[in-house]
This record gives sequence, C-alpha cells and structure tokens, in this order.
Amino acid sequence: MEKIEFQGTWGYENFITDDEHIQLMDWVRENEQDFRIITRNSETPGPYAYHRKCYVFRTHVTHPYDLIQNIKQRVVDIESIGEWIPEPMFSDYIGYVSEGGAIQLHKDRNELGYRHVRYNIILSWPKEGGESIYGNSVNTFKEKTVWRCEAGNVPHASKEVKGDRPRITLSLGFMIKE
Repeated sequence: MEKIEFQGTWGYENFITDDEHIQLMDWVRENEQDFRIITRNSETPGPYAYHRKCYVFRTHVTHPYDLIQNIKQRVVDIESIGEWIPEPMFSDYIGYVSEGGAIQLHKDRNELGYRHVRYNIILSWPKEGGESIYGNSVNTFKEKTVWRCEAGNVPHASKEVKGDRPRITLSLGFMIKE
C-alpha cells in the first residue's frame, strides 16, 4: 500500500475495503441512536457540541469490534508500530459530525513515556466543509483513507460541516511508547 503525504502528515488511501466500509456504515446507521454528545467531565458543551457525537468501543460485545481490531492491526503492521497500549479515554471510536458541527482546536493528553497518536479512517465526507485542521495545515480526505494524527503533540480540529452529508470517522487510539 502506497504511503501518501498530506499537509503535515501522511496516510493511505483505500485503506479499508468496500466491504469493510459498507459494514461500518451499516452499523453506524443501525446504531446512531446510541451515539453520545462529546463533553469532557463537567464542561459546558460548546456551540458545535450538539452536532457532534461519538460511539466508543470499550468491549467486544458490539458487532464491529472484531472488524475494528483487524483494521487496527493492519495499521500496526503497515506503520511498524512497536510498543503501544490502547488510548485510555476514548480508545477506538466512531465520530459523527452533522451539519453545523465542527471539532474545536485542541491537543489530547500524552501519558508519561507514551505519545497519543490516532489513525483516523474517513467513512463519510461532507459535500462541503469538514476539512481537517492539523497544526497549520488544512486537509481534505477521500472516504476509506486513513491518516495519522499526532493527537498529543499537534493541535487539531475540523471545519464546520455544511449540508446533509455528515463527517464520519473511525478513530483508532494508540499510546505509543517513546
């Protein structure tokens, strides 16, 4: 699989198969009612919060868990990731940003001796908006692309989604040993 350079990062197009894409999107449609608004502890939701929700995979009880773990292993293999542990707060999740939603500029936490890195797989890209902001760069991705986000070291966000097509991302969380 060919590594592709994006603005400030890299990734791989067509990282998941058409069948995997269909399975994940079908699961999202069937389980959208179980997605939750993202807030941290007692913080008041920001202006975009009600258009942004996620489903965190914590156990293998949920149908796509095994599929997600297979995809995650593919990331480990292609990126030659050495020692790592699962990211403890959000682990692996599917994020769903609908019209009027965006992701605020932020950096995630690194843990002592571990870097927080996320590999984000685009399941659905909006007709307009939703671009990823990564450091000082802005990227537009194709569906089925995975891209690397140094979440603990680089400020990142997304622009507001416009239109009726949501921005849906499978985000795989790693704490990679320094």
